[in-house]
Amino acid sequence: MSERIKDYWNQRAFDSSGSLTATTQDIWLRRLEVASLIGMLETLRLPPGTRIADMGCGDGNTLLQLAQQFPDYHFMGFDYAPQMIESARAQLAAIGGLDGRVQFSVGDVNDPVASTGAGQLDVAMTDRCLINLETSAAQYAAIARIAECLKPGGLYLAIENFHEGQDAMNAARAALGLPEIPVRWHNHFFRETEFLDHMAPYFSGIMFHEFASAYYYATRVIYSGMCKMQGVEPDYDHEVHRLAVQLPPLGNFSPVRMAVMRKSA
Repeated sequence: MSERIKDYWNQRAFDSSGSLTATTQDIWLRRLEVASLIGMLETLRLPPGTRIADMGCGDGNTLLQLAQQFPDYHFMGFDYAPQMIESARAQLAAIGGLDGRVQFSVGDVNDPVASTGAGQLDVAMTDRCLINLETSAAQYAAIARIAECLKPGGLYLAIENFHEGQDAMNAARAALGLPEIPVRWHNHFFRETEFLDHMAPYFSGIMFHEFASAYYYATRVIYSGMCKMQGVEPDYDHEVHRLAVQLPPLGNFSPVRMAVMRKSA
């Protein structure tokens, strides 16, 4: 299965040809993720020279936008799909001016120390990366290794998917007579209580940011309900998505959420 998932992402990178659809068809979600990461990093007010790694960086779009927003930080991204890294490097070359502050390499979140070094990072990020590991055991083993890469007091920003938000979204959809949105074949979602238990040995001050909840409620519930009434299929290009990304966090109706935590000393 792991090779099948890897092949899937290599093919996605090849088919997308540098577009935002490389990691999801919902390009507005990608924009919302980037905006939320920028907002979080601005809030944290990290010092110049901060070293940030995007583990499972996909096509590098998120990391490149962060690098342009924060010129005093250094960024590295790695992904196990070579085609994704090829796309990331092509985008880096096209932007220009980021050489020396941004680098991309082929690597594996199952062994992040090999790509970043032990105790070298101020911030580690994953963005819908760990959900591509096949089991909970594999996910939590990867997180333990991510912790190894961080300096004491370093931060881990995890944008990952959780069953609780998925279930709440589907319950709201059911109230409108909409079918359940299933978990994709290549994804393994987290459960919050289990997640917190496994984070405790490595991290403290864990906070969840429900940045996508209102967006999902507006697009997957309200908009989808309207589409059902009108007898049309939902469309990611519909302008409702452009409006929904501007909504403030509200509730827990999204499988996608950000967990922010600090490595214990």
